[in-house]
Amino acid sequence: MSRQDSAFGLVGWSAALLIMALAGCGGSGGGEPAALIPVTTVPPDPTGLWVQGGDGLGLSAYREQMTTISPSVAAPVALADTAPAFDAEAGGGVTTTYTLEADVDEHDIVKYDGRVLAVAPSRSGCCYVLEDASAAIAPQASENADGIWLYSTDPVAGSTQRLAEIRLAPEETVEGLYLTGETLQVLISTAWWGSFGDALTYPGYWQAQEVTLLQYDLSDPANPVATAALFVEGGLVTSRRVGSNIHLVTRHTPEIEGLIAYPQNEADVATNEELLASVTEQDVLPEIRFGDDIISPLSLDDCYRMDAQHPLAAPLPSDPAVTTFLTLSAETGEVVQAACTLEPVSGVYASSSHLNLTYVSHGDTDATFVHQLELADYAYRGSGVVRGQLYGGGNNDFRISEYQDVLRLVTTLFTDDEEDRFDHVLSTLSASSEAPELDLLASLPEPGGEELGKANEDLYGVRFIGERAYLVTFERVDPLYVIDLSDPAAPVIAGTLEVPGFSDLLHPVSEDLLLGIGQVMVEDRRYAKVELFDISDLAHPGSRDAILLGVALDYSFSPAQYNRYAFTYRPGSSTDRFTVPYSTGGQTFAGYHYEGRIALMEVRHTDNPAQAALVNTGEILLGPHSDVSGETRVVLDDEAVFVINHGSVYSGLWSNPAAVVKSKP
Repeated sequence: MSRQDSAFGLVGWSAALLIMALAGCGGSGGGEPAALIPVTTVPPDPTGLWVQGGDGLGLSAYREQMTTISPSVAAPVALADTAPAFDAEAGGGVTTTYTLEADVDEHDIVKYDGRVLAVAPSRSGCCYVLEDASAAIAPQASENADGIWLYSTDPVAGSTQRLAEIRLAPEETVEGLYLTGETLQVLISTAWWGSFGDALTYPGYWQAQEVTLLQYDLSDPANPVATAALFVEGGLVTSRRVGSNIHLVTRHTPEIEGLIAYPQNEADVATNEELLASVTEQDVLPEIRFGDDIISPLSLDDCYRMDAQHPLAAPLPSDPAVTTFLTLSAETGEVVQAACTLEPVSGVYASSSHLNLTYVSHGDTDATFVHQLELADYAYRGSGVVRGQLYGGGNNDFRISEYQDVLRLVTTLFTDDEEDRFDHVLSTLSASSEAPELDLLASLPEPGGEELGKANEDLYGVRFIGERAYLVTFERVDPLYVIDLSDPAAPVIAGTLEVPGFSDLLHPVSEDLLLGIGQVMVEDRRYAKVELFDISDLAHPGSRDAILLGVALDYSFSPAQYNRYAFTYRPGSSTDRFTVPYSTGGQTFAGYHYEGRIALMEVRHTDNPAQAALVNTGEILLGPHSDVSGETRVVLDDEAVFVINHGSVYSGLWSNPAAVVKSKP
């Protein structure tokens, strides 16, 4: 009998004894028996799709999961790594990492706080889509490949000076940095995966890996002092910093020789049963060390697992990997909260309040499961299911957002209809007050309603901004859809606009203005395009201005199209400044020429959409036969411009881009 059964047994016997005692309490004579007092049975608290706890049930659940015939699994598809963005509310003259949420920081290879500029080498500059999940794209060599360089800056002169280097071992790969006060956090992994989507569920990706978080005291930036080190067995999925806490998500596949990740028949099941008979939870869980000490913040009972009796339960593939959630103190590096799940996960989105985990189920109709946890303590809020596929990676991360406790997401259904291969769906979800569930509030389009995108138009830029959503679909022209979400239970298409080309990255300039970074075809030549949209009238959005980059040559493209980290934006009172890195090339009289450039641009009259305009104020040329990539970063500090490209730092002033020069070692 379980503890819960025992508890219910005691309550039941107590109630029965009470009833018998009351029944015997009549008069002393032979009068009518006393009426029974009705006993109200209190039903147990409702449970959700995910459950945890139990004395040893976590290990039993893992064994059961790995000894159940698994549904077929789609071949892993490696998609882009997530990336960070700017804080529109930061104010001041210093730009920060461009993040999904203004109050949720993300690790990046460049961090700046106005005092210290930290530059890390990285193989995961972000966001390549790989046809072969095992393929790797070798980036250009970084000048600071051996370590992390710390610089001081002079914003008045537009110059930098190297202060110190934090050396790295040859096998170490820096995935990103955080700057928290006078503390530098360095996130390292032993291998680069840079993958989201189905690749997250491929068990081989997560074996024999280790994630490290190092902390350095930068009270004297010229002499960084190591203060803490945390080591987690497994591969890095992602991380976020909220306030003084860093939330780390990793995945670990235990090395159990001969274990079949996805058992397909009874022979596979028998093999796994024999192998798992003597396995302990220490064999399954990742080893976690703080300094030289092994710590145990987790047990398998802490791992969320699916309740097979729940109405939302579905036959999902077995998942030999354990996904771990750790909350670390940004001040000390210590683990302050931990949880895990035994269920498959293919995407992660964090708001300042909640951690949302997604999984795409490939069945008769593709669906995306969403599981929501409190970020503060990883308490389970519930799960929901929506139609279509949701994959993150690069700017696709903008396809899911949370606003006023409502989760909004855009998914895509891939059809067999050659005339219309894509069906895009916007869904809204909210935590139920009656049970740990995510209730589906609405889906757009409703059956028979206006579709999001015309026939055969794929989905490009998506941005949720307050009570609105903006979607760009594209086949030959760019329809910009404006969605009114003021009533999340009844979203409506408020307006549309068709313009040439498409936008991959959408940025809110104000409530009335929207900026798009994308591409356009001009006489069979493809160019990076920056466009300013007037959205003051939701029903009639319009294009205020558009600038094509690199039109003197044959083509151009910007990494900001697929990696928001490459985009820098600083709001002002009535004029905003932003930078767009791009590569351009083509045939000239002197032969073929290509180079990387940084466009310095402004949005003027941001307080008056009728007069708002785009202006290209100048360009920083990085030299012939150079290029920009997903690891290119630009930092603005008042009038100073600092460009980080392939590990090299260029410094100068906004007013004189021709004088921006490569910093000396």
